[in-house]
Amino acid sequence: MTSPEASRPRNPLASPRLWWILGWLVLAGFLVVAAMTLPWADVIAALKGARWEWALITFAIIVAGWPLWIVEWWLLAPAAHRPSLSRMAQVTALTGTANNSLPIAGVVAAVGFLMVRGGLPATAAMSLYAVDQLLTGIVKVGTLALAATLLPLPDWMRTAMLTLAGVIAVFILVMLVAARSGNLVRTVSRTFGARAAAIAKLAGDFVDHLEPLRHPLLGLAVMTLAIAKKAVEILAVMAIQVAVGIEPSLSSAILVVAALGLATLAPVSPGNLGVYEAAVIFCYQYLDVPLPLAVAAAVLQHAVFFASSFVGIGYLAITLPRDDAATGTPKAS
Repeated sequence: MTSPEASRPRNPLASPRLWWILGWLVLAGFLVVAAMTLPWADVIAALKGARWEWALITFAIIVAGWPLWIVEWWLLAPAAHRPSLSRMAQVTALTGTANNSLPIAGVVAAVGFLMVRGGLPATAAMSLYAVDQLLTGIVKVGTLALAATLLPLPDWMRTAMLTLAGVIAVFILVMLVAARSGNLVRTVSRTFGARAAAIAKLAGDFVDHLEPLRHPLLGLAVMTLAIAKKAVEILAVMAIQVAVGIEPSLSSAILVVAALGLATLAPVSPGNLGVYEAAVIFCYQYLDVPLPLAVAAAVLQHAVFFASSFVGIGYLAITLPRDDAATGTPKAS
């Protein structure tokens, strides 16, 4: 017999897929309307007159920052489950490729790749990603604060900075308390039966893997790497400014990177297409940069950042077949 719930006709308006499609259509419509209003003839002229050697320099700067991500995640991995640097390079390359192609793929992709390619247990992969997001949030707030000291920020950016700072402060407090409570979680759960104990074991393992929050030197090392990654982004933005003919400015580059940190908090399009460009254009327009140069900078910057991901894809094309073949080769007796 079928249950009443199974026989009841489904409401198509309750389908998440429908709302995703509608949301995409609305976003696409806004992007098309916005694109139609831009002075594309002047933008194309600005791109034709760009100093393309500086685009190549930007590309090199971004690629040079990739090892920082590899080492940061390698250090974030619990010592007992830490993979090789080459395996962590594969994990970061796969994660970066997923983030540039699939919207809202971050958590699932990163944790999945850490487990499948990095060989981490699920609890270790989740703890690594949680600490990474904590570091990312701290650096984003710091970048916004630095931008606020150098330039008068729009009111909405100041509000967003204070809101994000409050959220990160709570996150830090919760994570610091959790990092030292693994045994307590297991002990308390024993009074609630076997099922609670099994859940508590997973929670305890997750907490035990938060090693950077218990070891100050390790925490300082990964925080330094996170800051260095952000500095690479700022340097790349300044190189793009030179490329398109905008007066290079550290303060404006910091503002662009800070705005992108806010605009890309919740990815809603593949590779943040449209949202990324809008954030960059807004910043330069706020700083009275001519619109054609602002659009040229936004398009070229996003294109170079996207192109840099193909270095990771190339690395995967070389190393994945080799590693898989080595893994599948039977050991000699």
